[in-house]
Amino acid sequence: MRDRLISFFAAANDFLLLRVRMMRWCGLLPSFFVCFGFVFGQELVAHRGASADAPENTLAAFKLAWEQGADAIEGDFYLSADDEIVCIHDKDTERTAPEQPVLKISESTLDQLKQLDVGAWKDGRFKGERIPTIEEVFAVVPEGKKILIEIKCGPEIVPHLKARLAASSLEDDQVLIICFNAEVVRAVREAMPHYKVNWLTSYRQVPNTNLWFPDADYVVKQLNESKATGLGTQGRTQVVNAKFCEEVTRAGFELHVWTVNDPKDAAYFSNLKFDSITTDRPRFIRESLAKDDSPTTSLQSKPAYRIEREVVQNGYDGKRCWVHARAGVVRHPNDQSVSRLVLTSQLLDVKGSDTFSAISSSASEDMGESWSGLRAQEGFARWKVGQDMEETICDFTPTWHAASGCLLGTGQSVRYRDGKVMKVRPRYTAYSIYDPTADSWCPPKRLEMPDATRFTNCGAGSVQRFDKPDGTILLPVYFKSPEASDYSVTVCRCSFDGTEMRYLSHGDELTVSGGRGLYEPSVTKVNGRFFLTLRNDHTGYVCSSEDGLHYTKPIPWLFDNGESLGNYNTQQHWVDHAGKLYLVYTRRGAGNDHVFRNRAPLFMGEVDPMTLRVRRSTEQVIVPERGARLGNFGVLKIDDSTTWVVVSEWMQTWRQASVVMPVDNPYGSDNSIYIAKIKWNAP
Repeated sequence: MRDRLISFFAAANDFLLLRVRMMRWCGLLPSFFVCFGFVFGQELVAHRGASADAPENTLAAFKLAWEQGADAIEGDFYLSADDEIVCIHDKDTERTAPEQPVLKISESTLDQLKQLDVGAWKDGRFKGERIPTIEEVFAVVPEGKKILIEIKCGPEIVPHLKARLAASSLEDDQVLIICFNAEVVRAVREAMPHYKVNWLTSYRQVPNTNLWFPDADYVVKQLNESKATGLGTQGRTQVVNAKFCEEVTRAGFELHVWTVNDPKDAAYFSNLKFDSITTDRPRFIRESLAKDDSPTTSLQSKPAYRIEREVVQNGYDGKRCWVHARAGVVRHPNDQSVSRLVLTSQLLDVKGSDTFSAISSSASEDMGESWSGLRAQEGFARWKVGQDMEETICDFTPTWHAASGCLLGTGQSVRYRDGKVMKVRPRYTAYSIYDPTADSWCPPKRLEMPDATRFTNCGAGSVQRFDKPDGTILLPVYFKSPEASDYSVTVCRCSFDGTEMRYLSHGDELTVSGGRGLYEPSVTKVNGRFFLTLRNDHTGYVCSSEDGLHYTKPIPWLFDNGESLGNYNTQQHWVDHAGKLYLVYTRRGAGNDHVFRNRAPLFMGEVDPMTLRVRRSTEQVIVPERGARLGNFGVLKIDDSTTWVVVSEWMQTWRQASVVMPVDNPYGSDNSIYIAKIKWNAP
């Protein structure tokens, strides 16, 4: 019976899809430019503006929505005959411009459409309201508010919408794109992966039955096939109940409902914890919910975090670029407050492969408002090894060691012959201590490992370590014997007394077959359990541990709906806050095939610590993609309210490491060093 129903309605319901995606970026940013992104909680959305009181889809309705306390506005958009994007619900003007020439939107120019009055039909005081362009609507969206853009036509609008959004001042996460048409949803997803895109659906009762179509199974199937990140559902309580919502959210999708004008229905959907409620009457619904006695009814739940992005410096000469930008903190001994911030990076010859110069360092004593210039550290200048080889340290990560009161950086050696990286070479973990008095790093030292062949090529490059309260360091490393093709990972237990770092022991040796095994590991601890994320050429892996040394079998990273996360051949790192675990990563499937190994944009998503999967609905872009890779980065916890992700645009592109991005590249990348400041909101 169910299969026959699906067949019966499938064609008619091809328009039923909603999909959510993430964030447009800040374009070409000057130094110290700050932009803001917001991760919203449950919101009240004004449907076509405050359309109960003002003419729908007009600037008057949108402005009134803000006066009535809406968190967001929703508008409908078509493409005109001259490729302008205009705000109107119907395919023609007959309903909202009565007693005037009836114009079909797709066959009319903007000048023709602007001749019509679309306000007087509602009330004489709105006489003279015109059909607004999308730019005019963008202009009335205040900072911190949001717009839901419903696409009413086909995929032909997508490139035009992309251009209008890129030219707007809106932040990526102020924008949510919605559509009934699955084809359009997919097109937006491919063209603008940094935005959330909802697939929309209504429901029909099956004749002569109590059944409704589509049901939750069909909705989830459609969401997955369209790669949506959220559902925009009609507010039909006969279908949308707690079980329905559980199935959709368990599959990893956000929940948004439209159009709710009855206070009882609003309370119903609020109690089901929808991400947003769309209404024609924002003030009335907000006031009705405020009066509701139910302790779970609220539109005031706070977002998890917002993002401020700052560009520390930019500029690119086509010859060298800054890579491996990461930051550490020096703390006051008494209260552990921030005394100084230290940023490290190193210049790369873009015509070579991993041809690094000495690590450079920069400092800030005003919480990152200003920085000293990046200055090469003498102790890291390349040194001779024998007659025809040179060596230096790379993949460096500075991390505060609280027990010793030292900023301790770790990395690994790299060896060159005739200016090129040696394919077969010894490798070791190097560490260095920052001297605040001299504002410089001490010459690097070598961490001595057990005398075993497999540790002759062993380093802690680009890893994230965990320091225990007693000062013991859990340092993940990766290693292999000279003849081996695959790396293995282990976590070393080390001591550090403020001067010397010593290996004490190590835990399980983890690997997988193929894709160079496992490497570039990062470890953290949340709620009493340790988590380890690992790089592989084909897919990222994750595992967990009770003691930080002995781990479960590594499993591939997945979204919570079972789909592959799509991250591969680059590092991932952890962010933790208030007992919650987050992963920062890059991945395929974000319209980023032009980026080297799909290493941009940088995403962050919350991890379910039980299933070790990323909750898809929480995925956010935290650093934009501008053609350059962003896969090598660092995470720094400033305090309980702020976490930083630091990364530089690496100006080598796809296919070969020696392929150089031009200075005037079409994507706008310019070797910017970004600091994405994650500002946590109080629970």
